[in-house]
Amino acid sequence: MQNESASEMLTPKPTSRWNIFARMMENPVIMKELRGRMRGRSAPFLISGYLGLIGLVVGVIYASFSSTLNYTAWDPQARQILGKGIFGTVVLMELFLVSLIGPALTSGAISSERERQTLDLLRTTTLPARSFVLGKLGSSLAYLLLLIFTALPMQSIAFLLGGVDLAEMIISTLLLIMTAFFYCALGIFLSSFIKRTTAATVTAYVVIVLSYILLGVGFFVLSFISVAPFYYSSSAGSELLEALVTILLWILVSTNPLLTAIISEVILVEDQSLFFTSSVLSSQGLVLPSPWIIFLVIYIILTFLMIRLSIRFVARPDK
Repeated sequence: MQNESASEMLTPKPTSRWNIFARMMENPVIMKELRGRMRGRSAPFLISGYLGLIGLVVGVIYASFSSTLNYTAWDPQARQILGKGIFGTVVLMELFLVSLIGPALTSGAISSERERQTLDLLRTTTLPARSFVLGKLGSSLAYLLLLIFTALPMQSIAFLLGGVDLAEMIISTLLLIMTAFFYCALGIFLSSFIKRTTAATVTAYVVIVLSYILLGVGFFVLSFISVAPFYYSSSAGSELLEALVTILLWILVSTNPLLTAIISEVILVEDQSLFFTSSVLSSQGLVLPSPWIIFLVIYIILTFLMIRLSIRFVARPDK
């Protein structure tokens, strides 16, 4: 007994970080979904196709830059342009592919249980609705994170060529992770109250397409207002309207991952600023946060709300 107590005292206790990871791995839903997803044939084919498509585009960019810009290995300016081009293309492709794959992984997570008539059986167990929803979400998110991190070596090619620093890599990775989290939560949210997997999947993609359309319409309307004749008058009311339109336009831009990545990169290159910028849309020189900061705040709030609503819908008995 004394030896056992001594060994327990000498054994270091796991930190809270490892406790959280251990609790996640103890979730039976996460373990079941991860094992089923990774043991199937679709996982290696999807990862190979994902990396193959990105690698093909990177190869085309490298070949086109080499031929059109008189690229030489000793020209630092040409190497920086090539590095920027490869890095930006890989990040934008990852954002686009994550937006497509994320809802497909989660839009049938709960509705498929209804279709198999196993959701009511799960409700009779001791597994709480929160663990069930977080397990479904965590397994899909882990798969998407695997796709994101497997493409990091292709992004790192830009470091060899120059023109990209560590801050750009960190911001792009944060945007990719938050985008994956958001679209996985969107699929879970729709699957929690739509009873058919096909309907939930179609609804998820319709929501994504409509959000892009409404974004374009709103951007056009606000841009039209910003060039209106009264917008440039010197009255106090027009200055207030100019500031309001500028802030709304900035928030609207920051709700789209593609525009957020592009404009944040432009600000970082042109203004050499990582967190703030003087708005070029306003003659008043408003100091606004970089779009990636607004993007993270908005998407974290929306993701949290969708997860909370999904847990409530799953816990609620079907009528």
